[in-house]
Amino acid sequence: MPLIAERLATVEDWITTYMADLLDVPTAQVDLNRPFDQYGLDSAATVAFASDLGRWLGTKLDTKIMFEHDTIRAVTDHLRLALGKMAPA
Repeated sequence: MPLIAERLATVEDWITTYMADLLDVPTAQVDLNRPFDQYGLDSAATVAFASDLGRWLGTKLDTKIMFEHDTIRAVTDHLRLALGKMAPA
């Protein structure tokens, strides 16, 4: 299974864990529908987050993704649609 397709299956978990680690809170406290700016992420942290996510997925992501899709659920849904088209079934 290609790296992108394999990782898309768990992208929401990865983002949730990343956010929990960044904020130093349990993953259960990370709300998938809470806007990133409500977590207090500044633009530098948001850009780093998008870069780390792209590296984990094995593809380059536009750093605007976190601004255009402002929740974990929105980013996950966007990635599954956009990158899922690139990954063979």
